[in-house]
Amino acid sequence: MTSISKQDSLSKDLVHRVLLGKKQFLVTEDEPLLPQLERAGIHIEYQCREGYCSSCSIKLLWGQVEYPFEPLAWVHSGYMLACCAIVKSDIEIAFFHD
Repeated sequence: MTSISKQDSLSKDLVHRVLLGKKQFLVTEDEPLLPQLERAGIHIEYQCREGYCSSCSIKLLWGQVEYPFEPLAWVHSGYMLACCAIVKSDIEIAFFHD
């Protein structure tokens, strides 16, 4: 017999919208943004997938993300690391650097 806790079922229901230019897609809080971007056909540069290198840094124009652990790479203000960021609200992102 398999049981699902209320917390497990709640996290699967938390879906947020990601805007990227004129594209939009839905993501969950179950995993970091990077694999969800890849499944949506959006490919960004990455190396480590663990918050060490910052090559997956993208601009966070608005919205909220959280990190399950503090990334070792420097995260500039207004940017996020797609490899380890969990989306916590609707967000808008961009692939440019100032």
